[in-house]
Amino acid sequence: MAHALYSPSSADRWFNCPASPSMSADVPYSVSLPAAEGTLLHQISEMQLKDRMENAMLETYWLNRTEIIEDFEIEINQDMIDCAKAYVDYVNDTTERLDGKLLIEEKVSLEEISDKCWGTADAIVLGDNKIAVIDFKSGKWPVTAEHNKQLSIYGLGALARYGDEDTELELTIVQPRANDSVGPVRSWTVQAQDLVVWGYGELKTATDACDEENPRFNPGDWCRFCPARDKCDVYKLNHEVKL
Repeated sequence: MAHALYSPSSADRWFNCPASPSMSADVPYSVSLPAAEGTLLHQISEMQLKDRMENAMLETYWLNRTEIIEDFEIEINQDMIDCAKAYVDYVNDTTERLDGKLLIEEKVSLEEISDKCWGTADAIVLGDNKIAVIDFKSGKWPVTAEHNKQLSIYGLGALARYGDEDTELELTIVQPRANDSVGPVRSWTVQAQDLVVWGYGELKTATDACDEENPRFNPGDWCRFCPARDKCDVYKLNHEVKL
């Protein structure tokens, strides 16, 4: 599967370190076991959303099956089924609430800002003057939706294709395993004009910085997730002090 150089999912990293995308471009793509499990959970939920399967059918089909994802053998347990159900239920409830059209695994792009910035949104619901963008996360570390760069990029892409200046965007993270008291759903509502200002301001500034002939290195916490850190001299010189 092709990946954008300025991927929405890694936006926090390249916003902070403009050199990261070019340094990572030729690093072989690899995933961890948690990431592979996340991919499988997306497949499970996508199957139900597209086929409109009943919950019992999902369990009958998936429970205790073993799937191979990126060379990992993963046995599907009840916790994984429950995680997928929580996301599916929220997407279906949102579609009904907005009386909208549901788009699953929809590719969005931002050519007017950068042709290297595109991605695939887990779910988009097109309502009347409102677009809901929903991102499914299976990890336990809580992720906030407000001013979330990944969600904002998806929102801009959906807005460019399906909305206008009067559109309101509801950006949501569904994270059933989040280890905090907030709960599994985090949403942020933003007006189209405000999101566009961010896109042509902060986002374009970030992509332009990555486009420079000699982009700036900036080591920090984000290096933990950088594919190029093992070959990055700046990281090697600074990580013991800064991380």
